[in-house]
Amino acid sequence: MRSRVLTTQDLYLHISVGQWILAHHSVPDHGILSASMPDAPWIAHEWLSSVSFALIYDYLGWGGIVACAALLVGLALGLLTAEISRTLGPLGAIGCAVLSWGLCVPHLVARPHLAALPLLVIWIAAHVRARHDGSIPPYYLLPLMTLWANLHGSFMFGLVFTGLFAAEAVFESPTAERARVTAVRWSLYLGAGLAAAAITPQGVRGLLFPFQLLAMNSATAEMFEWAPSSLENNAPLLLWCLLLLFAALQSGFRLPLCRSLMLLLLLYMAFAHRRHTELLGLAAPLLLQYAIADALPPAARSLTAQWGALAAPGIDRSLIVASLLIAGVVGSLGCSHLVHGPDRFTPTAALDAVIARGNPGPVLNEQNFGGYLIFRGMMPFIDGRVDMYGEEFVRRYLAVDRLTSLLAQYHIAWTIFYPGNPRTTVMDNLAGWRRFYSDDSAVVHIRQPMASQ
Repeated sequence: MRSRVLTTQDLYLHISVGQWILAHHSVPDHGILSASMPDAPWIAHEWLSSVSFALIYDYLGWGGIVACAALLVGLALGLLTAEISRTLGPLGAIGCAVLSWGLCVPHLVARPHLAALPLLVIWIAAHVRARHDGSIPPYYLLPLMTLWANLHGSFMFGLVFTGLFAAEAVFESPTAERARVTAVRWSLYLGAGLAAAAITPQGVRGLLFPFQLLAMNSATAEMFEWAPSSLENNAPLLLWCLLLLFAALQSGFRLPLCRSLMLLLLLYMAFAHRRHTELLGLAAPLLLQYAIADALPPAARSLTAQWGALAAPGIDRSLIVASLLIAGVVGSLGCSHLVHGPDRFTPTAALDAVIARGNPGPVLNEQNFGGYLIFRGMMPFIDGRVDMYGEEFVRRYLAVDRLTSLLAQYHIAWTIFYPGNPRTTVMDNLAGWRRFYSDDSAVVHIRQPMASQ
């Protein structure tokens, strides 16, 4: 059985890194599990997610990973539904949840970003409530930021929006004195948030990591999730935008200037990088809820009120959380025998053939195969840790005309690439190399012994 949720090389990498952390009782500070850069500085910034994935896999297998992914997404949507029901009623909340689900689906793979989704909803919802009440978010949410920063790099999204909400509060202050007091209160909260986010193995340097990753254009160019959204790879985003435009034209709801800028930022992020679509899906309903509620016609408000009493018990937070926990347990038991089959990140048959041949030696691999090689006990030339390999290294790796120099410099004994990779064609025509194995997923070339050349 195959699952789209498991179709990612990062999952293999995180499980392997998590197992390393559990075995060594420490977070690595260098390029563990890499053949080309074993001593490069690298700290596992998502170490808590890696440990969690490793524990779930070790005890529950692939079925546990799938059930955990379902539980995290379900929890995020449940929290969103509960929050939106306060302003738009049960029907509006369910509608927002359905639309949000549609935007989460394109990136629904078992990666650390799923663990951040419930935290994102809690964080943004608290800020929206605080602005509506004319206050600041509660300080007891700050440990949530520390947890977020150790799970996934998207914590910076939360901090950026704290700054945007602070700017909105100052901009909309009625007097200069009120603006000064508001600026102080929000600045203190933002500073506390930054301090909470710095409680990671990387410390203060971890605050710069998300921006450094965004600047690595060459390193992320071949990663599908970093590709710009289009009708082909992200149709739900276009549908969501059309529905938003239709609702705005029909109801005439208007957003305050600062809130409009926040929505535009979310739209830009979603179109610039496919991986940010779920941020729009979960954060936008929270930003829009009060404007939509104010624009509802009297008949719609009456219908919301009538359904409210009937649906309120199903929206209760305790029932949502309890239902999700039960679903997670049942799902993990039902998926306990799930088998992770081959996919574009999992060249199972090709690697089996290489292992059966004997000690293969150093490899030059497709970047997307790096995580699986690590998972199978091999040290890859490159994997998904582009922050560790760096822009220059990745650019050299991607240059087809540098292939032969890499083969010589790193004493490569075999290669494994996609069938459609231009490097595969080069290897087919390179003296001293022969095609050893090929299928629809991967092509393996091995270096010929000197006597045979």
